[in-house]
Amino acid sequence: MVQARRRLRPAAGLLALALALPVAWTAAPARADTAPGITSVAADQDTVTITGRSSADEVALYALESWQDAADRATGEPVATVSPGDDGGFTARIARREGQDDHFDDKFLAVADDTVLGTPHYVDDVRFPGITDTPYPHVAGKKGLQVEMTDDAEETGTGHAAVNVALDQVMRAGPNAAQNAVPFTSRGRTYYFDKAAVGSLDSQIKPLSDNGILVNLILILYQNNRPTSAWPELVHPDAEIGKGTVYAFDTKTAEGTGYLTAAMEFLADRYTRADGAHGRASGWIVGNEIDAQRYWYNMGAQSLDDFLEYYARALRITWQSVRKADTNGRVYTSLTHYWTAAVGDDHLREYRGRDVIDGLNRLTKAQGDFPWNLAHHPYPENLFNPAFWNDRTATDSFDSQRITFKNIQVLPRYMARSEQLYQGQPRRIILSEQGLNAQDYSEEALDLQAAAYAYAYYKIAFLDGIDSFILHRHVDHQHEGGLHLGLWTWDDEHGAAAMPGEHKPIYDVYRDIDTVRSLEATEFAKEIIGISDWADVIPGFDPAELAVRSAPDPVGVRHQATPVVERVVSDFTDGTDGWRASDNSSGVSQVDGALRVGFNGSVPGWSRYAKTWKGADLVLDQPLDASTHPQLSVSVRVPADADDRFRPGNTFHAKVRVYGKDGRVAAGTAPLSAQGDFERLTVDLSAWESRSAVSRIKVWVRGSVGDDWNGYFDLDQVSLAAAAVPSPTDHNVDVTARTEGRGEIGSPVTLTVTNHDVAPLAGRLELRACAGVAVDTQDVTLGRLATGQSQTITTRVTAFTPQNPEYPVVCAAYPGGERRVTFRLPPASQQVPPAPDAFANREFNDAFDTDSTGSYRANRVLPEDRALPTLTVQGGTLNASHPTQSWFGTYAGDTSPRSPAFATSVTVRRFQGTSSDMDTVYTGLVRDGTTDVLAYYVNTRKAVGFEVRGPQVPGGIAVFGAKQDVTVPDGGRFALSVVGERAAIYVDSGDGWKLVTATTLDHLPDLSDATVRAQYRYGFGVRGDAGPAAIAVDAVEGRSIA
Repeated sequence: MVQARRRLRPAAGLLALALALPVAWTAAPARADTAPGITSVAADQDTVTITGRSSADEVALYALESWQDAADRATGEPVATVSPGDDGGFTARIARREGQDDHFDDKFLAVADDTVLGTPHYVDDVRFPGITDTPYPHVAGKKGLQVEMTDDAEETGTGHAAVNVALDQVMRAGPNAAQNAVPFTSRGRTYYFDKAAVGSLDSQIKPLSDNGILVNLILILYQNNRPTSAWPELVHPDAEIGKGTVYAFDTKTAEGTGYLTAAMEFLADRYTRADGAHGRASGWIVGNEIDAQRYWYNMGAQSLDDFLEYYARALRITWQSVRKADTNGRVYTSLTHYWTAAVGDDHLREYRGRDVIDGLNRLTKAQGDFPWNLAHHPYPENLFNPAFWNDRTATDSFDSQRITFKNIQVLPRYMARSEQLYQGQPRRIILSEQGLNAQDYSEEALDLQAAAYAYAYYKIAFLDGIDSFILHRHVDHQHEGGLHLGLWTWDDEHGAAAMPGEHKPIYDVYRDIDTVRSLEATEFAKEIIGISDWADVIPGFDPAELAVRSAPDPVGVRHQATPVVERVVSDFTDGTDGWRASDNSSGVSQVDGALRVGFNGSVPGWSRYAKTWKGADLVLDQPLDASTHPQLSVSVRVPADADDRFRPGNTFHAKVRVYGKDGRVAAGTAPLSAQGDFERLTVDLSAWESRSAVSRIKVWVRGSVGDDWNGYFDLDQVSLAAAAVPSPTDHNVDVTARTEGRGEIGSPVTLTVTNHDVAPLAGRLELRACAGVAVDTQDVTLGRLATGQSQTITTRVTAFTPQNPEYPVVCAAYPGGERRVTFRLPPASQQVPPAPDAFANREFNDAFDTDSTGSYRANRVLPEDRALPTLTVQGGTLNASHPTQSWFGTYAGDTSPRSPAFATSVTVRRFQGTSSDMDTVYTGLVRDGTTDVLAYYVNTRKAVGFEVRGPQVPGGIAVFGAKQDVTVPDGGRFALSVVGERAAIYVDSGDGWKLVTATTLDHLPDLSDATVRAQYRYGFGVRGDAGPAAIAVDAVEGRSIA
């Protein structure tokens, strides 16, 4: 353990000057009624100036580290001793630095006659610039995203990004294998950071900031049991390990504070550099949803005052680190949508959002205010229902239970109140994490999600006082509690979570909503919301202000054209010629006279995914004038074996993006043959208005299937030419195909023909039989397709005996070319487990004819950790309630299923009905309250879903298949059926079992193993609110197919 660095040292050498100077030298004159103590601490490059007030003859001033308490002054000497003037004011100046210590980070304490005067006071007046002193970045518009794929962030016109930084992954406990560590010195001690994790972070942040996107980092801490992780040093000593998802930083001990400070200084030093060598971050969000600290900033049981003391230290340490590095960086706290309500009723772990803001404001003003800001999460009232305009607990009042998109205007109004201001101005507000759910992938649900985003975006766009709206998520995540919040679906065929599958309707709305196509893209939403004009629900709505950015200009690309009067830009004979790795790439190098763009295991998983664009770019010191040489050529080579391990049907494409000094972008695309030879792509800029000042060139390559691509591609001979002679045989046309059927004769096949060439595409499209597949060969005439235009043709299968039954091929001939188009059949219909009655072997049946509660093992459920209810049995009914506390328990019977194919059910006589939050029943296999397989029904939300809990589940719990608008009536039955990894929920409302939903469960225990199965019992669970009302259960049943 390191020895605590005491700032309480003998005055000799530390005391630079201690004079009773007029207080007005650094601050306004003290009023007679000012409380004694320190009133301000100012810091410049070399000096810290402490001002205050006291009626004592002599005041001793002590410097303490943030983790220290006032009593620690007894172990050291003051840094200054002053005699107040006649008006009671005093001022002391001391050297800012002593060796490796910087008093800018300290808190100061005034003591007279052995009595502490006032509260500890930190620096609240900063009089020096940061190492980087550039203005805060200006971004047109408020649109943002929690970004995974940086290429897609650029494609969609994202202006603001949020990126998670898990300190347990980034920071190491020690050097261990030194070659894998990045050393960093903080206050004279060397700390170590994980080279791979830092490199992965670089590969996310740098492309974003290079693309002009404002980056916010979300600084969080997960439990991490790797021996190299600094998790043990970083986690707060009072945290309840295993009960949270995200944990609090240790600001209670010297060791933890040293690690946290080093981490913040390292990140600030790396990501605020003026040259942006590793990328540039401008926003720093400390923790996540701290009002729900039980789950998202776990610090264990703490009063709100104690919690805020420890949290404010972390917030201030981050601000201090950032402020020294960057004059204009911004630091944020983070809250849920709860405002005068809380996520739960445990006042030592769950706080009201407004109380957190008010308490943090009072505390920092008392201790020396600093510019912390607010990152709010105004999710809809019900996270599963995106129709926030129907929220009942979000009102236009400071006393609203929640702040959601419905009443978001309340937040900037509240923060503009005089008592909340910082230096006379409201603190900044960003919306750093909020999403709008699609309940499933039906057309209705997807359109509702997209409509809700349009409404929310417009509301924020025209609301003063909010800087950005950062959407969560980029891609749907299989393990996010059954939510589908992304712009993309996930790829079912990829083993990793949250790999991009297909665009959802919200993707197109997100991409176009801040362009000239905004109203066109959102027209559909008005009918869904129930309005005729956006101005009816958006105060200040002005269509003229919607287009805050220009979409890329599509330009044609010729394949294998011959340049005329060529002027070389880069030929890579002597190196990389200034080109650098860009999106989803790990590095560039010169190999055999070409530029090699590599991507390997050092980049995040989605960067290795073949469907993401990977590339390199060149930022030009002086803009190129392409007015007389408007044909930009680049040669691209993809190794012939690049997709040998891919699934069938892959096609490589290249995209060239050209950036004008005026901010406009031209983009052209071409499919690649990928035969191992260089392919010349020539972008026609002759009609592009910004060609006279080209400031940057970027080249991307990607595949079309969902496999990992660990490899490279090569670039060569980048040039401008006066003209380009087209190849007589190579036309830049793309053809894709898809089907909803599985090869049935007569099933439809949809083909899309896209022209990427310079010349228009017109003529006849001929569909030919090939590889055992034939479609209706009707004559199809292509309209005169300009660059970037597509035409869709629907035909039908007439013969189907493909060589690969999952990847059939159709052949399409068009003017000047032919394509063999491989497409993927949709997966075969997934098995749906049958209703409980189909499980013939009834192994467990409790109708509560007698008091059987003693035969169940009661389990307090974690991480929720609510009280267990009181159970009573009377008249064939089990009743569960608790008079004073919200409650949650699961109950394991005495029987295990004999087969891994089983069904469980519960008959509910009566729900609480009065519950404001939870009124829930569970059925399934119960082990111990932390390791269960369950289905749930939440009566207050009319929602069902599946839960798998256990140590095999990341985070301890995974929720699947959540579905809204489901009712289990009083007297109804609720059931879970499981066969293999497939699970189904059934409801019987009195007319027999009806299927509600089915899904695939991940992280299941191996129930095919009888010894594993024996550890689980048929059982049930109940969860409710405090009070006399009970949940009443009439029967619990378990069946299997044995």
